[in-house]
Amino acid sequence: MRIVQSKSRGFYLMQHLKESISIVEYISSVISLKKDGSNYKALCPFHNEKTPSFTVNESKAIYKCFGCGKSGDVIDFVMEYDNINYIEACKKLSEKYHIAIEQHTKSYDPPAPRLEKLKPITIQYFERRGISNDTLLRFGITETVEWMPKAQTEVPTICFNYFRNEELVNIKFRAKNKDFKLSKNSELIFYNIDSIQGEETVVIVEGEIDCLSCHEAGIYPVISVPNGAGNNLQYLDNCWRSFDKATKIIIATDNDEPGIKLRDELARRLGVERCFKVSYPEGCKDINDVLVKHTKRGVLSVIEQPIPWPIEGVHTMDDLYDDVCNYYLNGYPKGYETKIPGLNDLITFSGGQITMVTGIPGHGKSEFLDYITSQLTLNYQWHWGICSFENPPAFHVTKLMEKFTGKSFQFRIDSTQRIDKDGFDYSVGMIDMYYNFININKVDVTVDGILQKAKELVLRKGIKGLIIDPWNYLETKIPAGQTETQYISECLTKIKTFAIQTDTHIFIVAHPTKIKKESGKFEVPNLYSISGSAHFFNKTDNGICIYRDELVTCYVQKIRFSWQGKIGSCQFNYDTFTRQYKAI
Repeated sequence: MRIVQSKSRGFYLMQHLKESISIVEYISSVISLKKDGSNYKALCPFHNEKTPSFTVNESKAIYKCFGCGKSGDVIDFVMEYDNINYIEACKKLSEKYHIAIEQHTKSYDPPAPRLEKLKPITIQYFERRGISNDTLLRFGITETVEWMPKAQTEVPTICFNYFRNEELVNIKFRAKNKDFKLSKNSELIFYNIDSIQGEETVVIVEGEIDCLSCHEAGIYPVISVPNGAGNNLQYLDNCWRSFDKATKIIIATDNDEPGIKLRDELARRLGVERCFKVSYPEGCKDINDVLVKHTKRGVLSVIEQPIPWPIEGVHTMDDLYDDVCNYYLNGYPKGYETKIPGLNDLITFSGGQITMVTGIPGHGKSEFLDYITSQLTLNYQWHWGICSFENPPAFHVTKLMEKFTGKSFQFRIDSTQRIDKDGFDYSVGMIDMYYNFININKVDVTVDGILQKAKELVLRKGIKGLIIDPWNYLETKIPAGQTETQYISECLTKIKTFAIQTDTHIFIVAHPTKIKKESGKFEVPNLYSISGSAHFFNKTDNGICIYRDELVTCYVQKIRFSWQGKIGSCQFNYDTFTRQYKAI
């Protein structure tokens, strides 16, 4: 389990609030405080006493009563004094002190400039890589002595300076033996990001030297990822606006497995319809290899002959050969496992697919789907777009918090089972980082409108999953002369096409028609029970039904690809107080 509080915007919002308010100033506005050495004292507002035992420490920003034991920070005090919850306390403080916490984001520390000129030996190193001194000067490359992680000491390093709007934002330090590091607490952006502003054709490479190599060959709108082929694409989150004008994005990452994975994820986020691959000459792994072995002309040849992503039309064997070989050697691709006992043996989830979730109203379709999303997030860091018509976002957040902590959001019966403060901060951080709630009052709630917003979320947030809950709330605009069945078929085709193009998994929750009772119990519905069309079965990849009686039963009713699951069922006890599932 990843602890993300230090990376979460939600965590920083609350820290910013507490750091911006004097605890002494606030508490003295509601009770009388008296100076007592380095602290302040008062009669405790939480129990009756004649001798002051309530103490406030300004330097530590905490209070404590030595009589009743109550203690905490300024937010805890407001919660206790006003008998309100954490979110309400934060809102009250932000309004009282005019602190716009909803706009506060993590601050970055720009690095100190390193201005030492390159030594002759460094210039010679670049010359051997085909990079001229003119290019080094153009990119403002310098050097310094810096403590490096591999060397565990200070060593000479090359400084690749990251500028945005001509201001220094970050520095990558490079020493011998591939010893790299970026400036601490500095913003992560693409290298040479200013070069693509307003450009229609741009190139993305995997390293700064590849970026210099393209420039050496006369290709100028070119940027590099800052951290190699890792899965942290925070730099895209920070720079996505720079691609607004781009209609052709050529991705020339390294020709190895990590580089290809990075290439595919960048294309998924940026939109495969405007992305192109490259083909390297034999024996070349990246653009700098091409420059060294085939000169500038070779670099131009690679970049000027990009390969479009196959989206529509005819797939040739050239397009399919690598995948076919991979299936032959490694088997068909497995889906992502939820690791939920029982369910994990029945179904896995992959990008490019639709899962239909149905069940009798009130049997917990959305609740169980929250369980699935939380496990895919915990295990694989999936990001989500949520379009929910029946769960208001703030309420939905509290239910997801229960899934991440295994505790109840409210006291209900057993107060020990309530989410504590650490659990609150942790789960808020997880949801803040991985979940995005579509405002149904601000978007066109048709299939086209939801998919347009989802496309933006793929680019800006990297969502891997999309939830539409439930289907019957979507606005239907059936053209004249078209039947409902034809309209639903067309909508599901659009959703499936979007899932394939963006490599996302789309969950659709749909209510069944009126279900018959037999011997006092409802029949178990299936995908054909969904109102409107048999296409809800025909055009979906996977089908799940949630049925609750004394136990909760999850019926997996359809699996398109046998290697990703099988038809069957599993059962769970459901704790109505903590809203947790326990496999039988």
